[in-house]
Amino acid sequence: MTTVDEYRLLGFSDEDREATEAFVPDREAVDALARQLRAAIGKFDDEPELQMPEDPRNSVQALLQTVPDIRRFHSELGISDEISWATLSDLGQQLKVHRRTFGSYGMETHWWLRIHWAGEIYALGRLQFQLYRVPADNPVPGTEPGEWVLNVHIPEWGPLTPEAVDDSFAQAREFFPRYFPQYPVKTAILWSWLIDPYLLDNLAPDSNMVRFGRRFTPYGKPTDAQDSAIFFTFRHHGTDTLDELPQDTSLQRLVVSRIKAGGTWQSGFGYLRL
Repeated sequence: MTTVDEYRLLGFSDEDREATEAFVPDREAVDALARQLRAAIGKFDDEPELQMPEDPRNSVQALLQTVPDIRRFHSELGISDEISWATLSDLGQQLKVHRRTFGSYGMETHWWLRIHWAGEIYALGRLQFQLYRVPADNPVPGTEPGEWVLNVHIPEWGPLTPEAVDDSFAQAREFFPRYFPQYPVKTAILWSWLIDPYLLDNLAPDSNMVRFGRRFTPYGKPTDAQDSAIFFTFRHHGTDTLDELPQDTSLQRLVVSRIKAGGTWQSGFGYLRL
């Protein structure tokens, strides 16, 4: 049974906590996913694809059921409660994003939480860092095939200031050699529409986003990410309502104007040395 205090540490709003407690789960689906989650803890090499329940609300129940298991893994490694709960609080954050996007209780991104519950990603200040093996089909310059790197993720946790980003990287440089020496890392990578050259060239050079994106050296072949640009800017899917989207910031105006001009946003790959 999850306590009110644990819900708070997991990032739940009161509204989502009440909806979670009121939901009547499919016990078979919940238990099946819980078994998979427990089996995947600490197995970064395998990265098993989990069979997720059709109803994401059952995934939430399985994640809650296995909080003690992933918390035990963190504790046995000596990882602090602060970092452990900050990492797992992405569960509540994803519920908030879903509610803001769709106006209801649920979690469209329930698949994303599997890496948190495997123990391969950690919230260190402003950023999240995931232990990640370089794929052979998209090598990172200066690394060997199969080498471990840190995959950087950008949660919606506040301004992306240079000072906050510097602090996160400083924490990562200390954290991973201490708790995961068996996975030596010397490079961080990013796959994001935030390093689309069009964005970096058309936002103010001193903006937080541009200063963040310029940290990374591009590599590989970009992929189309029109929906990513819309979703992460507006928490909306699709281009059918462009005229109804807010145009209050330079980023919002840039995202919409490029699409209206016939352009396509792309996610690029970038790396930096730790």
